[in-house]
Order: sequence, then C-alpha cells, then structure tokens
Amino acid sequence: MSETSTTAIQAPKDEQPSTKIPDSIKKVIAMEKDNETNANRKSRIDLNALPTRQYLDQTVVPILLQGLSALAKERPPDPISYLAAYLLKNKNTFENNNAGANNNATPNSQT
Repeated sequence: MSETSTTAIQAPKDEQPSTKIPDSIKKVIAMEKDNETNANRKSRIDLNALPTRQYLDQTVVPILLQGLSALAKERPPDPISYLAAYLLKNKNTFENNNAGANNNATPNSQT
C-alpha cells in the first residue's frame, strides 16, 4: 500500500514537464486578454459619447427601478436610507450585467 501512495505522489511530478504551455497558446491567451481590455475601454468610451438620457437608461435606471420597486413594497420609515442601502447592496450585480452585455440589456428581475 505504501508503494501505491508513493507512486501517486510521484505521478504529478512526472506530468509537470508535459503541462508546459506552448508559446502559440500563450500568444492566443495574450491576444484574448488584449481584446477583452480593448472591449472594456470601448465600452467606457461609448458611455462617455452617449446622450444623457441613454447614459442614465443604461447605467442607473435599471437598478433604480428595482430599488424603487422594493421600496414601494417595503415602505420603510426611512426610505432614503433604505434606497441607499439597496443600491449599495446590489450595485455589483448591475455593474456585472452592464459590463457583460455592452450596456444594452437590462438586468434580470431580482424581486
């Protein structure tokens, strides 16, 4: 049994040289990272070029609508604090949706 465990421990060491990433794959990975970075830059540039209404519709309105809907259902005694907390709690979800969809899709319903 000790031979089996010794062999199992040594097996990954034998495989390490074969898992080296070829230069061609490294180039492809680097190109994909560059494309992703360029897409993020383009997205930011597009947001700056949008008219005010479209900018707000694509960045702030979706989370505000969800927050206001939750606010109307809950009717808390301090609505501004409630809305602020809602926005902070859920901002990552909406930021991810905006970045991933090139700011053209509305986020999924979160009620």
